[in-house]
Amino acid sequence: MAPTIESPPELATRVTRDIVRPDGRLVRIVAQTLFGAGLHPSTDVYVLRRDNETQPWHLCNDRPVPGWREMPLEQYIREGRSEMLRTVSWGEIFSVTRLLGKPLSQFAHASA
Repeated sequence: MAPTIESPPELATRVTRDIVRPDGRLVRIVAQTLFGAGLHPSTDVYVLRRDNETQPWHLCNDRPVPGWREMPLEQYIREGRSEMLRTVSWGEIFSVTRLLGKPLSQFAHASA
């Protein structure tokens, strides 16, 4: 009897989550695994937003505002964080990045 060779499961390398806010705004979080020199994986995350379904997506900036280091904590939380972190929470980001590397068979709406 010949040995059977099982192919490894296909893993998620890009995950997208769409969120509809209570006020109708739409947010899309995209996380993807990238492979650089030496094939070491790294994770990239970006956030898109739009006010309604008829408007185009806007890529959120991931840099804090200039002068954020001099702001009092309350002002930084309110105004100094990056557009990305004002749009989504760390928990929402982690809920997407944790799915990277999982077998595609675990996803109901997997698409290649």
